[in-house]
Amino acid sequence: MKKILSIIALMLVLALALGACSAPAEEAPAAEAPAAPPAEEAPATEEAPAETGESAPATEVSGDSIQAPMIVTTCGQSPGAVMVNMVAVQSGFTSASDNSLTAETLDTSAYKTLVVTAGTSMKGMGAAGTDVDTEIERCTALMQAAKDAGMVVVGAHIEGMARRTDNSDEKSIEAVMGMADVILVVEDSDSDGFFTDYAAQNNKPLIKVSEALDIASVITE
Repeated sequence: MKKILSIIALMLVLALALGACSAPAEEAPAAEAPAAPPAEEAPATEEAPAETGESAPATEVSGDSIQAPMIVTTCGQSPGAVMVNMVAVQSGFTSASDNSLTAETLDTSAYKTLVVTAGTSMKGMGAAGTDVDTEIERCTALMQAAKDAGMVVVGAHIEGMARRTDNSDEKSIEAVMGMADVILVVEDSDSDGFFTDYAAQNNKPLIKVSEALDIASVITE
């Protein structure tokens, strides 16, 4: 009898153990991950306004005067440039002369006007070791540099018909007058009306004086 009771008690213990094992285990609540703080927007950078380069103010082109200070050179190594400079200096104006002036040596901050005289001298070019084509190359680059800097370019022919005799004179005149803002001549240089017609056809101001010494009357400072 005791044996039967022991068996029954053992069976009850097993039944209770099996029931405990089969009961679903309660899941622990999942830990919530802390929310990430909202990302701060980087402040918009303000673009600096683009700097605009200021060009040098251009000298005003006048149809009846030449503004000093000025610098004079020749396209052809004739004495015309020396004559223009001498008249200006002796009349009290600020002027300089350089028959080898180039675009690289031009001081654009020191002068308002560049005067280039046309007409050639074979003797002068020979002494300077140059020729008309080299002179034209130098002077056209020089005149362009002066224009780019806001200077006024004056093309001058002040030695009369004696500097309008050959092909070299013609090439010099064509190169200089073609780039000039203003044309300056003496009456003898325009005795056939060539420069009067050229200025009208190309819409360029023409300043005409009786002779080289009268150039001082059309210079202002």
